[in-house]
Amino acid sequence: MNDISACEGAPRDQGLDQGRASGALLRARFAERTPWQRLAFRAGLADAAGRELARGIARYFPHQAETQAGLAVGAGVPAAWLGAELAAELQRETAAQPLAVARSGGEVGRALDGPWLLRRSRPEGLFASLELTRPWLTHSLVGVNERGLAVAVVGGGEPARGVPGALLGQDCLERFEALEAALEWCEGRPGGGGAVVLIADASGDAGAIEIGSGQRRVLRPEAGVVVAGGTESDASELSKRLTQDTARGGEALARALPGAAGVALGSERRLLAGGESFSL
Repeated sequence: MNDISACEGAPRDQGLDQGRASGALLRARFAERTPWQRLAFRAGLADAAGRELARGIARYFPHQAETQAGLAVGAGVPAAWLGAELAAELQRETAAQPLAVARSGGEVGRALDGPWLLRRSRPEGLFASLELTRPWLTHSLVGVNERGLAVAVVGGGEPARGVPGALLGQDCLERFEALEAALEWCEGRPGGGGAVVLIADASGDAGAIEIGSGQRRVLRPEAGVVVAGGTESDASELSKRLTQDTARGGEALARALPGAAGVALGSERRLLAGGESFSL
């Protein structure tokens, strides 16, 4: 894990900060591609799906498009390769569907594996947040902002096309402090399938929105819990465990999630990852 003290300022500046901090890892990962692939990425080449993805992000998530451009410059890797890494990450999320949960009381969490980093984002004119993400991504996988809104994003049951709905979680962290306003934003914004955005706020409200092709479905807590991802049996078991467990707080939630869990605590503006606790 890399701890980035701050990704500050305009979107491109935030990307530069992340790229400089994670440059060695990203360059090593890029070097694993074949010589012909590296040449194609340096030439800015992408397949039809990659071009569609890039156009969608530039149109509907311009801040994240600018952040990605800064990330490429800061790390010294091609922007086209970062786009391919984003597409691959979305496919992995759709296939793996890691378990995630939002719980009344201001808690969200999700299972994490593979390389990830802690990012402290201070976007210009928007809310600051503490997040866990991949070194090559601009959007967070789980995080909490300065107003106590906590967000986790996991893959849904279908592949994202054009405009990935997973990127909406970052919008929520930057813009909102209450659950209902964030859910309304996610309901109205463009976004393809393959994502569930789970949200809890500092008041204790919790919920989620499932994003599919051409549709949105708001999920409300049952017995104070909303679970997404995993197999049906895994999700049912986690929900049962959390509703029966009288222990509250992030540590209890982290123990319930498999793997290196990432948990964001809205009411405490705190994030747990890999057995460590970080405050905003």
